[in-house]
Amino acid sequence: MAFKLYFLAFILLTSLKSMAEISPILNIPKARSDLDLSQDYHKQLLLLALNKAANGRAIPTLNSVAEMSQGRARQELFRGNLIDVYWLGTSIIDERDLRAIKVPTTKGLIGYRKFIIKKQSIAKFDQIKNLAQLKSLTACQGSHWPDTLILKQAGLPVITTSTYENLFSMLNANRCDYFPRGYHDLEKEVEVRKNLYPDLIAYHRILLHYPFAVYFFTRKENEDLALWIEAGMQQLAKEGAIEALMKRHGLTAHVFPLINDKTNLYLNIENPLLTQDTNYKNPDAWFIPADFK
Repeated sequence: MAFKLYFLAFILLTSLKSMAEISPILNIPKARSDLDLSQDYHKQLLLLALNKAANGRAIPTLNSVAEMSQGRARQELFRGNLIDVYWLGTSIIDERDLRAIKVPTTKGLIGYRKFIIKKQSIAKFDQIKNLAQLKSLTACQGSHWPDTLILKQAGLPVITTSTYENLFSMLNANRCDYFPRGYHDLEKEVEVRKNLYPDLIAYHRILLHYPFAVYFFTRKENEDLALWIEAGMQQLAKEGAIEALMKRHGLTAHVFPLINDKTNLYLNIENPLLTQDTNYKNPDAWFIPADFK
């Protein structure tokens, strides 16, 4: 009996210690720019997940620290110095080095890509009929984005920069031909920069698709926090709450309903960076191509 009581006490103390080790303040990077809506969306979703699976625990405060590129954010998350949680486009390397919460934050919408182009290039893009013809043009991408490797693996020429806002200026200066953006990014990113870059437009005729998602990530050593977020995200996905947030948040609300009559060329490429256990055919957590046709 004494042993049983000791064992139960040990389990309780271990559990309480585990809860205590989750900081009351979770550090995340600042928004990439004053025009970045993704920061607020992911903060809201993270808080929803934490609340959904709190089970009586106090909800940590989210604290935005230094602005940083995605590459630096990944490094800081790995080191555990400046940030505790971040949202990244996933890859085999990210899932090897960090703890992925494998529920897409926007149901894989980021893998459905439309293009920002210059209005002077409309006729050129109207002539594209297949993937081979698209390979004659150059895309702008972030240096540390998994998308960059995905496009290169498909044979699509890419020029990169580590600074997010530079991508728009590069396109405007004709250093590239198009900037592929997530289905939900396109219109908003053009709209908020229309005074800076009046020649940039959202081009809808082509939809480029590869299975891809943004996940929340923590350090591998921060398993208790990861399990908490994971439990919340799984419940939110099952209940349809992630899609419900998407339908009301400024980052994504404007894309619903997903079907539109402006797109008539669908191009599919492989994503060699997905891990084998990625279940991108799960309709609770992922949009599927049929949702767009």
